[in-house]
Amino acid sequence: MGSKVIDSSQMGDTILAVLPKFIGDAINTLPALELLKKLYPTKRICVLIRPFMAGLFSRAEHYGLELILDKRYCEKAQYGVFDMIRELKSYNFSMAILFRGSFRDALQIRLSGIKTIVGYAQNARSPLLSHALKLNQCEHYIHRYCKLINDPHGQPFKQFNAPTLQPKKLKSFTFNKRNVALYLGGSVKGARFYPQDLSQELLLRIKEQHDANLYLLGAQSEQADMDSLKCDLERKGVTVINLAGSMSLEELVDTIGMMDVMISIDSGPMHIAAACNIPCIAIIGQGTSPWSIVAPKSDSLIALHHRSMSFSDSQMIRDVNPDKICQALQKAINSSN
Repeated sequence: MGSKVIDSSQMGDTILAVLPKFIGDAINTLPALELLKKLYPTKRICVLIRPFMAGLFSRAEHYGLELILDKRYCEKAQYGVFDMIRELKSYNFSMAILFRGSFRDALQIRLSGIKTIVGYAQNARSPLLSHALKLNQCEHYIHRYCKLINDPHGQPFKQFNAPTLQPKKLKSFTFNKRNVALYLGGSVKGARFYPQDLSQELLLRIKEQHDANLYLLGAQSEQADMDSLKCDLERKGVTVINLAGSMSLEELVDTIGMMDVMISIDSGPMHIAAACNIPCIAIIGQGTSPWSIVAPKSDSLIALHHRSMSFSDSQMIRDVNPDKICQALQKAINSSN
């Protein structure tokens, strides 16, 4: 990394943070952005995000961030790399923090005329960075992000806070029963998808054991799988409310915030639940990253890890059976009483 410590008093009025493209990763940058705001309380802290992420950050307004939508990812937008570079130049940023490890992001920021650029030395982009930190692959993502702020500034902080979101209250939910949401994924999630037969068994067991309103969550791409699950359950006399594909991202945050308990695969909704301080049971099969570096830093999360000996990725999650999940659900309910 660059040996010179960044002097916060020498930075200009606007600072840029380039955020990751996935929901869970973006949530995990919030503690680092909070540190950045503490270092620069009077500066404009702008975050460059994918347009769909705006709803998420509408529930993170307490961090005092200004959003810049990356219009290259707007539907049917005629907006290219050089359009983005020209837009970034207009802000006259004095520093950029790259929370993504992309070479293209680093090149784009360098071409935008920003001189102080902080990021990890990966993907052959070190020459583009003024402060290139060595990446420790074993560190939790939140630690990685916070070190991008703390280390180049001479390590002024000893610790950081967990990420938080502030959901809005919804009037459409009833509280005569417990509200339990389930994000089980869909076939698009591959090996992380909680299988349909086990999902059906799980919901039947929950309904037998608890007087609760059950909500299925998911994206549009998962709507058909959740519709199928709902139909199978209704044939067995079990009523569930399928919200998959019907909500914006901010509505998803608000909905999860109304729950008593969340059951989720390793996913963005799991991170949302943790950031909203909602008790969450995480079903951990074969993930996209090692669990130790992505696990939410929340005391109210119960992680159920597979113990499968199968070589098949899709079989691993089956080891987390409905019985284990129901036991965890009872534990979460007992803890919240």
